[in-house]
Amino acid sequence: MRTKTAPRYALIWIAVLALWCAGTVQAQPHGTLLDVEVPGPALEGNLLGMPTARAAQVYLPPGYDAGTRRYPVLYVLHGIGDPITVWTEPWSDDAAGYGTLQRLMDRGIDAGLVQPMIFVVVDARTPFPGGHYADSPVTGNWEDFIAEDLVGYMDTTYRTLPAAASRGILGHSMGGHGALRLGLKRPDVFSVVYGLNPSLLGWAGDVSAENPAFATLLTAEDPSAHFETDFYVAAIIGVSQAFSPNPQKPPFFADYPFRLEDGRVVPDPDAHARWEANFPASMIDGYLARGIPLRGLRFDSAFEDEFSHIPPTARALSARLTERGVEHTFEMYNGDHRNRLWGRGGRLYTEALPYFSRLLAGE
Repeated sequence: MRTKTAPRYALIWIAVLALWCAGTVQAQPHGTLLDVEVPGPALEGNLLGMPTARAAQVYLPPGYDAGTRRYPVLYVLHGIGDPITVWTEPWSDDAAGYGTLQRLMDRGIDAGLVQPMIFVVVDARTPFPGGHYADSPVTGNWEDFIAEDLVGYMDTTYRTLPAAASRGILGHSMGGHGALRLGLKRPDVFSVVYGLNPSLLGWAGDVSAENPAFATLLTAEDPSAHFETDFYVAAIIGVSQAFSPNPQKPPFFADYPFRLEDGRVVPDPDAHARWEANFPASMIDGYLARGIPLRGLRFDSAFEDEFSHIPPTARALSARLTERGVEHTFEMYNGDHRNRLWGRGGRLYTEALPYFSRLLAGE
Protein backbone atom coordinates (compact mmCIF):
# COMPACT_ATOMS: atom_id res chain seq x y z
CA MET A 1 0.00 0.00 0.00
CA ARG A 2 1.39 3.43 -0.96
CA THR A 3 1.82 5.99 1.84
CA LYS A 4 1.17 9.66 1.11
CA THR A 5 3.95 12.13 1.89
CA ALA A 6 2.96 14.78 4.41
CA PRO A 7 2.86 18.31 3.02
CA ARG A 8 6.07 20.23 3.53
CA TYR A 9 4.50 22.79 5.87
CA ALA A 10 3.24 20.02 8.15
CA LEU A 11 6.74 18.55 8.42
CA ILE A 12 8.11 21.98 9.31
CA TRP A 13 5.60 22.45 12.09
CA ILE A 14 6.25 18.97 13.44
CA ALA A 15 9.96 19.78 13.62
CA VAL A 16 9.32 23.09 15.38
CA LEU A 17 7.02 21.39 17.88
CA ALA A 18 9.61 18.72 18.56
CA LEU A 19 12.27 21.33 19.23
CA TRP A 20 9.92 23.24 21.52
CA CYS A 21 9.11 20.14 23.51
CA ALA A 22 12.80 19.33 23.79
CA GLY A 23 13.37 22.75 25.34
CA THR A 24 15.67 23.98 22.58
CA VAL A 25 13.36 26.79 21.41
CA GLN A 26 14.07 29.82 23.59
CA ALA A 27 11.58 32.59 24.25
CA GLN A 28 12.82 36.06 23.36
CA PRO A 29 14.27 37.76 26.45
CA HIS A 30 12.39 40.81 27.66
CA GLY A 31 13.63 43.85 29.51
CA THR A 32 11.76 45.52 32.36
CA LEU A 33 9.81 48.77 32.13
CA LEU A 34 9.53 50.67 35.42
CA ASP A 35 7.27 53.57 36.37
CA VAL A 36 9.20 56.09 38.48
CA GLU A 37 9.08 59.71 39.62
CA VAL A 38 12.05 62.02 39.09
CA PRO A 39 12.66 65.03 41.36
CA GLY A 40 13.08 68.28 39.42
CA PRO A 41 14.83 71.06 41.34
CA ALA A 42 15.44 72.84 38.02
CA LEU A 43 11.68 73.26 37.58
CA GLU A 44 11.08 74.92 40.94
CA GLY A 45 9.50 78.37 40.86
CA ASN A 46 7.88 77.99 37.44
CA LEU A 47 5.09 80.54 37.05
CA LEU A 48 2.59 77.98 35.73
CA GLY A 49 2.51 76.09 39.02
CA MET A 50 3.52 72.78 37.44
CA PRO A 51 4.68 69.96 39.74
CA THR A 52 8.45 69.67 39.78
CA ALA A 53 8.52 65.90 40.33
CA ARG A 54 7.94 64.31 36.92
CA ALA A 55 6.63 60.91 35.94
CA ALA A 56 9.07 58.81 33.93
CA GLN A 57 9.51 55.28 32.60
CA VAL A 58 12.83 53.45 32.71
CA TYR A 59 13.69 50.41 30.60
CA LEU A 60 16.25 47.98 31.99
CA PRO A 61 17.59 45.52 29.39
CA PRO A 62 17.36 41.72 29.70
CA GLY A 63 19.83 40.43 32.27
CA TYR A 64 20.06 43.69 34.22
CA ASP A 65 18.93 42.09 37.50
CA ALA A 66 21.27 39.14 37.16
CA GLY A 67 24.63 40.90 37.12
CA THR A 68 26.75 43.93 37.86
CA ARG A 69 27.26 45.20 34.33
CA ARG A 70 26.88 48.94 33.64
CA TYR A 71 24.99 50.20 30.59
CA PRO A 72 24.80 53.18 28.22
CA VAL A 73 21.66 55.28 28.61
CA LEU A 74 19.39 56.62 25.89
CA TYR A 75 17.35 59.68 26.91
CA VAL A 76 14.12 59.87 24.91
CA LEU A 77 12.10 63.09 24.46
CA HIS A 78 8.44 63.13 23.41
CA GLY A 79 6.70 65.49 21.01
CA ILE A 80 4.39 68.45 21.58
CA GLY A 81 1.49 67.49 23.83
CA ASP A 82 2.39 63.81 23.78
CA PRO A 83 2.46 61.69 26.96
CA ILE A 84 5.46 59.48 27.68
CA THR A 85 3.34 56.48 26.71
CA VAL A 86 3.59 57.58 23.08
CA TRP A 87 6.87 55.62 23.25
CA THR A 88 5.79 52.69 25.42
CA GLU A 89 2.18 51.85 24.49
CA PRO A 90 1.37 50.62 20.95
CA TRP A 91 -0.87 52.77 18.80
CA SER A 92 -2.38 49.69 17.19
CA ASP A 93 -2.06 45.91 17.03
CA ASP A 94 -0.66 46.06 13.49
CA ALA A 95 2.98 46.42 14.49
CA ALA A 96 3.33 42.73 15.46
CA GLY A 97 5.54 43.41 18.46
CA TYR A 98 7.38 46.36 16.94
CA GLY A 99 5.07 49.09 18.21
CA THR A 100 6.76 50.15 21.46
CA LEU A 101 10.27 51.25 22.26
CA GLN A 102 10.78 48.51 24.85
CA ARG A 103 9.80 45.79 22.35
CA LEU A 104 12.01 47.33 19.67
CA MET A 105 14.87 47.31 22.14
CA ASP A 106 14.15 43.69 23.15
CA ARG A 107 14.06 42.54 19.54
CA GLY A 108 17.11 44.56 18.55
CA ILE A 109 19.16 43.15 21.42
CA ASP A 110 18.00 39.61 20.68
CA ALA A 111 18.87 40.00 16.99
CA GLY A 112 22.29 41.49 17.70
CA LEU A 113 21.23 44.75 16.05
CA VAL A 114 21.36 46.78 19.27
CA GLN A 115 23.70 46.57 22.24
CA PRO A 116 21.95 46.31 25.64
CA MET A 117 21.05 49.81 26.80
CA ILE A 118 18.89 51.51 29.38
CA PHE A 119 16.42 54.09 28.15
CA VAL A 120 14.33 56.66 30.00
CA VAL A 121 11.35 58.73 28.90
CA VAL A 122 10.03 61.58 31.07
CA ASP A 123 6.83 63.61 31.08
CA ALA A 124 7.76 67.09 29.84
CA ARG A 125 4.26 68.32 29.11
CA THR A 126 3.36 71.88 30.12
CA PRO A 127 -0.15 73.39 30.42
CA PHE A 128 0.29 75.02 27.01
CA PRO A 129 1.91 72.64 24.50
CA GLY A 130 5.29 73.76 23.25
CA GLY A 131 7.94 73.96 25.98
CA HIS A 132 10.59 72.57 23.60
CA TYR A 133 12.94 71.67 26.49
CA ALA A 134 14.10 75.27 26.93
CA ASP A 135 15.00 77.07 30.16
CA SER A 136 12.33 79.61 31.10
CA PRO A 137 11.12 81.31 34.29
CA VAL A 138 7.57 80.61 33.13
CA THR A 139 7.70 76.90 32.24
CA GLY A 140 10.76 75.99 34.32
CA ASN A 141 14.31 75.16 33.31
CA TRP A 142 13.68 72.08 31.19
CA GLU A 143 17.11 72.07 29.60
CA ASP A 144 18.68 71.91 33.06
CA PHE A 145 16.14 69.35 34.21
CA ILE A 146 17.06 66.91 31.43
CA ALA A 147 20.83 67.49 31.48
CA GLU A 148 21.24 67.68 35.25
CA ASP A 149 18.26 66.46 37.30
CA LEU A 150 17.28 63.53 35.08
CA VAL A 151 20.85 62.47 34.26
CA GLY A 152 21.80 62.74 37.93
CA TYR A 153 18.81 60.64 38.95
CA MET A 154 19.66 57.92 36.42
CA ASP A 155 23.35 57.81 37.35
CA THR A 156 22.66 57.51 41.07
CA THR A 157 19.76 55.06 40.81
CA TYR A 158 20.79 52.59 38.11
CA ARG A 159 23.96 50.93 36.87
CA THR A 160 24.72 53.43 34.15
CA LEU A 161 28.01 54.30 32.50
CA PRO A 162 28.15 57.86 33.89
CA ALA A 163 30.00 59.59 31.08
CA ALA A 164 28.96 61.60 28.02
CA ALA A 165 30.42 58.95 25.71
CA SER A 166 27.77 56.53 26.99
CA ARG A 167 24.79 58.91 26.87
CA GLY A 168 22.60 59.47 23.84
CA ILE A 169 19.55 61.66 23.35
CA LEU A 170 16.71 60.91 20.92
CA GLY A 171 13.54 62.85 20.28
CA HIS A 172 10.65 63.25 17.86
CA SER A 173 9.13 66.56 16.73
CA MET A 174 9.36 68.88 19.77
CA GLY A 175 11.56 66.16 21.25
CA GLY A 176 13.71 66.22 18.11
CA HIS A 177 14.21 69.93 18.67
CA GLY A 178 15.07 69.18 22.30
CA ALA A 179 17.59 66.51 21.32
CA LEU A 180 19.38 68.89 18.94
CA ARG A 181 19.26 71.73 21.48
CA LEU A 182 20.71 69.61 24.27
CA GLY A 183 23.29 68.01 22.02
CA LEU A 184 24.60 71.34 20.75
CA LYS A 185 24.48 73.06 24.14
CA ARG A 186 25.49 70.18 26.40
CA PRO A 187 27.97 67.98 24.52
CA ASP A 188 29.67 67.49 27.88
CA VAL A 189 26.58 65.49 28.94
CA PHE A 190 25.29 63.85 25.72
CA SER A 191 27.59 62.62 22.97
CA VAL A 192 25.20 61.07 20.43
CA VAL A 193 22.11 62.88 19.12
CA TYR A 194 19.25 61.91 16.81
CA GLY A 195 16.33 64.24 16.01
CA LEU A 196 13.37 62.60 14.27
CA ASN A 197 11.35 65.21 12.34
CA PRO A 198 12.58 68.00 14.64
CA SER A 199 10.33 71.04 14.92
CA LEU A 200 11.05 74.72 15.50
CA LEU A 201 14.34 74.84 13.60
CA GLY A 202 13.51 78.13 11.89
CA TRP A 203 10.89 80.31 10.22
CA ALA A 204 8.86 78.76 7.40
CA GLY A 205 5.37 77.57 6.53
CA ASP A 206 3.20 77.13 9.60
CA VAL A 207 5.84 78.79 11.79
CA SER A 208 5.65 82.20 10.12
CA ALA A 209 3.29 85.13 9.71
CA GLU A 210 1.55 83.05 7.01
CA ASN A 211 -0.11 80.96 9.71
CA PRO A 212 -3.51 82.59 10.44
CA ALA A 213 -3.26 81.43 14.06
CA PHE A 214 -0.92 84.35 14.76
CA ALA A 215 -3.60 86.83 13.65
CA THR A 216 -6.21 84.94 15.66
CA LEU A 217 -4.06 85.09 18.78
CA LEU A 218 -3.23 88.78 18.34
CA THR A 219 -6.82 89.87 17.76
CA ALA A 220 -8.70 87.59 20.18
CA GLU A 221 -10.09 89.08 23.38
CA ASP A 222 -9.84 85.64 24.96
CA PRO A 223 -7.33 83.36 23.19
CA SER A 224 -8.43 80.42 25.33
CA ALA A 225 -11.74 80.41 23.45
CA HIS A 226 -9.80 79.16 20.41
CA PHE A 227 -7.77 76.41 22.09
CA GLU A 228 -10.12 73.56 21.18
CA THR A 229 -10.56 74.66 17.57
CA ASP A 230 -7.05 75.82 16.69
CA PHE A 231 -4.10 73.81 18.01
CA TYR A 232 -1.67 76.47 16.84
CA VAL A 233 -3.11 79.21 19.08
CA ALA A 234 -2.31 77.26 22.24
CA ALA A 235 1.01 76.04 20.80
CA ILE A 236 2.17 79.59 19.98
CA ILE A 237 1.48 80.58 23.58
CA GLY A 238 3.39 77.54 24.85
CA VAL A 239 6.41 78.16 22.64
CA SER A 240 6.38 81.86 23.55
CA GLN A 241 6.37 80.97 27.25
CA ALA A 242 9.54 78.98 26.58
CA PHE A 243 11.32 81.14 23.97
CA SER A 244 10.13 84.69 24.78
CA PRO A 245 8.80 84.57 28.35
CA ASN A 246 7.59 87.70 30.09
CA PRO A 247 6.88 87.18 33.81
CA GLN A 248 5.33 90.67 33.94
CA LYS A 249 2.63 89.88 31.41
CA PRO A 250 -0.12 87.68 32.88
CA PRO A 251 -2.13 85.59 32.30
CA PHE A 252 0.11 83.83 29.74
CA PHE A 253 3.46 85.41 30.74
CA ALA A 254 4.73 85.64 27.17
CA ASP A 255 5.66 88.02 24.38
CA TYR A 256 4.71 86.91 20.88
CA PRO A 257 7.10 86.93 17.89
CA PHE A 258 4.65 88.87 15.73
CA ARG A 259 2.51 91.94 16.29
CA LEU A 260 -0.23 93.76 14.39
CA GLU A 261 0.75 96.84 12.42
CA ASP A 262 -1.93 98.53 10.26
CA GLY A 263 -3.85 95.27 10.32
CA ARG A 264 -0.85 93.23 9.14
CA VAL A 265 1.04 90.56 11.05
CA VAL A 266 4.68 91.68 11.20
CA PRO A 267 7.68 90.58 13.30
CA ASP A 268 8.01 92.02 16.77
CA PRO A 269 11.74 92.86 16.84
CA ASP A 270 12.50 91.75 20.39
CA ALA A 271 10.40 88.60 20.70
CA HIS A 272 11.17 87.55 17.11
CA ALA A 273 14.90 87.73 17.87
CA ARG A 274 14.40 85.76 21.11
CA TRP A 275 12.68 82.98 19.17
CA GLU A 276 15.56 82.93 16.68
CA ALA A 277 18.05 82.58 19.54
CA ASN A 278 16.24 79.36 20.45
CA PHE A 279 16.58 77.84 16.99
CA PRO A 280 19.41 75.26 16.82
CA ALA A 281 21.19 77.14 14.04
CA SER A 282 21.84 79.93 16.55
CA MET A 283 23.54 77.43 18.86
CA ILE A 284 26.20 76.26 16.41
CA ASP A 285 28.79 78.92 17.24
CA GLY A 286 28.47 78.20 20.95
CA TYR A 287 28.84 74.48 20.27
CA LEU A 288 32.04 75.06 18.28
CA ALA A 289 33.40 77.35 20.97
CA ARG A 290 33.01 74.62 23.60
CA GLY A 291 35.42 72.44 21.66
CA ILE A 292 33.70 69.18 22.65
CA PRO A 293 32.78 67.33 19.43
CA LEU A 294 29.76 65.08 19.45
CA ARG A 295 30.36 61.42 18.62
CA GLY A 296 27.27 61.54 16.42
CA LEU A 297 24.79 64.21 15.26
CA ARG A 298 21.92 63.10 13.07
CA PHE A 299 18.44 64.29 12.13
CA ASP A 300 15.90 63.67 9.41
CA SER A 301 12.72 65.00 7.84
CA ALA A 302 9.82 63.48 5.93
CA PHE A 303 8.89 64.95 2.55
CA GLU A 304 5.17 64.95 3.41
CA ASP A 305 5.38 66.21 7.00
CA GLU A 306 2.09 67.81 8.02
CA PHE A 307 3.99 70.55 9.86
CA SER A 308 5.08 72.48 6.81
CA HIS A 309 7.99 74.31 8.46
CA ILE A 310 9.91 71.13 9.26
CA PRO A 311 11.27 69.98 5.85
CA PRO A 312 12.64 73.36 4.67
CA THR A 313 14.08 74.32 8.06
CA ALA A 314 15.70 70.90 8.49
CA ARG A 315 17.40 71.33 5.11
CA ALA A 316 18.48 74.83 6.09
CA LEU A 317 19.96 73.61 9.38
CA SER A 318 21.92 70.91 7.58
CA ALA A 319 23.26 73.51 5.15
CA ARG A 320 24.27 75.77 8.02
CA LEU A 321 26.03 72.92 9.86
CA THR A 322 27.89 72.04 6.66
CA GLU A 323 28.87 75.68 6.16
CA ARG A 324 30.27 75.82 9.69
CA GLY A 325 32.13 72.52 9.28
CA VAL A 326 30.04 70.53 11.79
CA GLU A 327 30.02 66.83 10.94
CA HIS A 328 26.48 65.47 10.88
CA THR A 329 24.08 63.21 9.00
CA PHE A 330 20.83 64.51 7.50
CA GLU A 331 18.29 62.57 5.46
CA MET A 332 14.97 63.28 3.77
CA TYR A 333 12.66 60.30 3.36
CA ASN A 334 9.23 59.44 1.97
CA GLY A 335 6.61 59.66 4.70
CA ASP A 336 4.79 62.07 6.99
CA HIS A 337 5.26 63.24 10.56
CA ARG A 338 4.71 59.85 12.20
CA ASN A 339 3.91 57.10 9.72
CA ARG A 340 7.44 55.76 9.22
CA LEU A 341 8.54 55.55 12.85
CA TRP A 342 7.22 52.20 14.04
CA GLY A 343 7.19 48.59 12.85
CA ARG A 344 9.88 46.18 11.79
CA GLY A 345 10.79 48.44 8.88
CA GLY A 346 10.30 51.69 10.80
CA ARG A 347 13.05 54.21 11.31
CA LEU A 348 13.29 53.67 15.04
CA TYR A 349 14.24 50.02 14.53
CA THR A 350 16.24 50.28 11.31
CA GLU A 351 17.97 53.64 11.83
CA ALA A 352 17.80 55.24 15.27
CA LEU A 353 18.47 52.37 17.67
CA PRO A 354 21.32 50.87 15.57
CA TYR A 355 22.84 54.36 15.31
CA PHE A 356 23.01 54.76 19.07
CA SER A 357 24.20 51.18 19.46
CA ARG A 358 27.15 51.80 17.13
CA LEU A 359 28.23 55.10 18.64
CA LEU A 360 27.57 54.87 22.37
CA ALA A 361 30.43 53.48 24.40
CA GLY A 362 29.54 50.26 26.19
CA GLU A 363 31.26 48.50 29.04
